Amino acid sequence: MKRVALPLFALLLWMTEACRPDNPAPNPTFPLVDTTVNNLDYGDDPLQRLNLALPANRNTQTPVVMIVHGGGWVTGDKSEFQFLSNGLKQRGFAVANINYRLSTNNPDNYKMQLDDLDSAIQYLFRKAGYYTFSNQKIYLVGHSAGGHLSLALSYTRNSNGKIKAVASLAGPTDLFSMAYYNNVVYGTVLSTYLGMPLLPVTPVSEQRYKSCSPQYQATATAPATIFFHGALDPIVNPDQSSTLHSRLGTLGVDRRLISYPLTFHDWWTDNAKVTNTLDELKNWYVAHP
Repeated sequence: MKRVALPLFALLLWMTEACRPDNPAPNPTFPLVDTTVNNLDYGDDPLQRLNLALPANRNTQTPVVMIVHGGGWVTGDKSEFQFLSNGLKQRGFAVANINYRLSTNNPDNYKMQLDDLDSAIQYLFRKAGYYTFSNQKIYLVGHSAGGHLSLALSYTRNSNGKIKAVASLAGPTDLFSMAYYNNVVYGTVLSTYLGMPLLPVTPVSEQRYKSCSPQYQATATAPATIFFHGALDPIVNPDQSSTLHSRLGTLGVDRRLISYPLTFHDWWTDNAKVTNTLDELKNWYVAHP
C-alpha cells in the first residue's frame, strides 16, 4: 500500500500545482495549422473582440499584425477587412482583426478607443505563447478612422518600442485642419468624438483637436510609417497623408507614401491595387524588424 500511496500523493500534488495561474499549460497548446479563431474577447464589452488568423508553420518569431477598421469612429466592423486579414496571413503573419468601442457621448471617445487598441495588443502578447507567435513586436494597419487610431497609438503609446511599424490607409492625420477648413462636413462628427466643437476656435479647442492628431503627435521616435491614399479621395483629403509624410521626413522617421491614381477613399474592389497594398505592407513590415 505504501508503494501506491506515495505516487498517488505525488500525482495529486502535481495536478494541484499545474492548475495554478502561474503554472500555465505547456506549449504547444494550439495546433500549428492554418486557422482563424473568431470573436476572442479582449475586454468585457461586446465590441471588444478580435478575430485571430494564424498561418501554418508559424513559430515564436512569427510577427503579428493588428488591423483597425474605419467608419468615422462611430460605425464599422472587423468583417469589412477579412480580405486584408486573409492576405496578410497568406504572407506569413499572424493577424488580429479587431473591433473596438464606437464613439458615442462618452466623456472621451478618443481615449476610450486608444485604450481598446492598447488592451487588444496586451491581450495578444499574453496569448502569444498559447497561439504561437511573437510577443516582442507588433505591426499596425488601419483604414480611415482606423488609420488615425493606428497612427495615434503608435506615436503616443509605444514607450516599449514593440510597435515596429504602422500603416495608414487613407487615415485622417490632422483633425484640426479637417474641422477648420470643412466644418460643415466634419464638425458634428468631430465635436462628438472629441467632446467639443472646434469653432469658434479657442486655445482649449485648438489644443484638443491638435493633441489628438498624429500630425502634431509625431516625434523623432515614431515608428516607421507607410501611407496609402487614393488620389481622388473625397472623404479624407490626400493632403492628410502627404503632409504628415513630409513632417516625418523632417523628423528623420522612415516613411513612405503610396498614392493610387484615379482612386477614391478605398480600393477594395480593385484586385491589382489590393494585391499591391498587401505586398507593400509585407515589404514594409519585413524591412522593420
